[in-house]
Amino acid sequence: MKINKKNKKVFGFTLVELLVVIAIIGVLTTLIMVNFVGSRERAGDSKKMQNLTALKSALRMYYNDFQTYPADKSVILGTGFTGYILDLGDTGFEYTLTNGGDGFILRTELESGAGIDTGISQLNCGIAVGSTEANVYAVCSN
Repeated sequence: MKINKKNKKVFGFTLVELLVVIAIIGVLTTLIMVNFVGSRERAGDSKKMQNLTALKSALRMYYNDFQTYPADKSVILGTGFTGYILDLGDTGFEYTLTNGGDGFILRTELESGAGIDTGISQLNCGIAVGSTEANVYAVCSN
């Protein structure tokens, strides 16, 4: 019995083809991982910014009831303020009264920074250009 070598088909990959495919997969994996590295920090920063916006609304409701903003941060964190906002999360904010109690500035430090949003948020609150801080997001009463 003779085996005809012309009809015999061999399927396989050469070493060069395998190395090229592995290199392509490695490059694609690296590109995808770079995009996901800071996603947890960006999500936390987004949550902090949302919490500050919600706190701004709660402080405005407090102002409508008492015609002044809370004297200090302890009032906001106290149990008497829960009627205005239920959960502040882990915002880690700073609270400063302005305009003799008729205004406020809330500030929090972001992990990854929000790019241009941090500087613009501070400028919108009247913080001078030379006084702005990197990675600090601000919300104010105006």
